[in-house]
Amino acid sequence: MEGRIDSSFTTEQRDLFASGIVAEIGANAYAVWHGIKFYADYNTGKAFPGMRALGEKLGMSAPTVMRAIEILIRAKMLRVVQGHTKRRGQTYIARERMSVTVGETTLCTIVIDYVPERLRGQIKRLAESFKTGENDPEAFAEVEIIPGEGFVWDEATKTLRGRIAAAKLPSPNHDSDDYHQQIGRQILAKIMAPKK
Repeated sequence: MEGRIDSSFTTEQRDLFASGIVAEIGANAYAVWHGIKFYADYNTGKAFPGMRALGEKLGMSAPTVMRAIEILIRAKMLRVVQGHTKRRGQTYIARERMSVTVGETTLCTIVIDYVPERLRGQIKRLAESFKTGENDPEAFAEVEIIPGEGFVWDEATKTLRGRIAAAKLPSPNHDSDDYHQQIGRQILAKIMAPKK
């Protein structure tokens, strides 16, 4: 007898819940999205699970899976990279959606392909590019920008244009995250202080 434990896990992006995307697409589409991510190739992100296989794993009928896939495509959380053939169904790439906000204003939504091998690095480069304002062509190579209400994305210059009323800008505050970061810095300073 041979026993085995699968100790692998996935992480969940907080923005999916905070921005309301999960509520927008519904529980079935959310489950199918995760199912497709489960089948994704680590290097390419391509997944080609059949509708019946997905349905069996998720406890859904094939028509329910098909409707969920249509919802995911409309929500830009899934794209079809190859149509079905006689031997195999469609090939998909799941996509991550991340909102860029200032206060309560959504400046834009970044849509990026779920390719596990390079996802973290690409997100880090995007964040750095937004932070510094510098154009990093490689960071934006396979990214789609959906401008927020009142904003425009200039594809040629890779810049987002729009205005935010001063009243909508967040005022500096000391919420719990800032408070915990401050405590962490104080503890680190004590730990790193030279011993007497």
